[in-house]
Amino acid sequence: MAVNDDIMDAQVSHAVGLQRLGTSILRKILALLNRTDADLEDQIRQRLAGVEPGSIETEFTTERLRLLLEGIRRTNAAVYDQIQVVLLQEALGLAEYEAEHQASIITEHVPVRLDVALPTTEQLHAIVQKRPFQGRLLREWGKSLEDGRTQKVHDAVRIGMVEGETVDHIVRRVRGTKAMEFKDGVLEISRRDAEAVVRTAVAHIANGASEATYERNADIIKGVRWVSVLDSRTTAVCRARDGKVYEPGKGPRPPAHWNCRSTTTPVTKSFRDLGIDLDEVPAGTRASMDGQVPADLTYGGWLARQSAAVQDDILGATKGKLFRDGGLTVDRFVDRAGREYTLDELQRRERGAFRKAGLAA
Repeated sequence: MAVNDDIMDAQVSHAVGLQRLGTSILRKILALLNRTDADLEDQIRQRLAGVEPGSIETEFTTERLRLLLEGIRRTNAAVYDQIQVVLLQEALGLAEYEAEHQASIITEHVPVRLDVALPTTEQLHAIVQKRPFQGRLLREWGKSLEDGRTQKVHDAVRIGMVEGETVDHIVRRVRGTKAMEFKDGVLEISRRDAEAVVRTAVAHIANGASEATYERNADIIKGVRWVSVLDSRTTAVCRARDGKVYEPGKGPRPPAHWNCRSTTTPVTKSFRDLGIDLDEVPAGTRASMDGQVPADLTYGGWLARQSAAVQDDILGATKGKLFRDGGLTVDRFVDRAGREYTLDELQRRERGAFRKAGLAA
């Protein structure tokens, strides 16, 4: 019904806001990391002063490296303690806000007064602190970022010394160069790692709080629809799941992968089921990279509208032909867990489609 279309429009707009929130949190974290760059450089210059390039096997150099690594660990531990505090505060605030937002969306768009229940504070805090994403808890990802940054700096120093680089060269290897805005050093890798964790954590927490709200209102919500971004950057798993409706508390939920942009939207019960004496309203529209499209248009339907060149660019030439001529829908390119099949696996599973598309050996 149109209520669900209106809710989906609001959810898609809200997803953009969540992306901006992720950017805001990331800026706070990067500001903390950036403050340590000069400190790390000073430690490298101080500890390696007097060390001859290429002399990594000497007792003098080994001791300097040990002291340098201890200093790097202390510096990183201190800054990541601050990062953990920021992450936890932002995550708890997001969970509470998201639950309230989902409740308000339902009450605003259903044309009858409803008592929408909110998850408890304990439930929301558990989503943040006790529910893993991509295999680890939020605090574990924070610790992983800390360990990774420490190891990357240490490895860069050792590589520079083995290759006989000067201290200036080693500093540039670690921090990067001003001309490249310091994006060519190993510290940039830790920033990209932090971005992936933050954006994925935001999606995980937002969707977890949303799901908890849907489950608390099972008398209103009959399903949860997966909504993927309709553009060329959407991954295979999100293409396959777009438009699918799952029961509350069942089935997969975003984030499906690192930096996942997919979201969910609640599917309310019919007007009649909600006690509203109204007829259902035809579907409206949703946004895509090509402008507004019908709200019930899935990723597969959107892709079918694109040119062969666009299809091949997104799927690959062989899968593009299987999609156009072999009769395969986008959900047939992945398994139940969302893993994309290789061409060999597809050929074993879909021999008829290969023959139909003229691709059979």
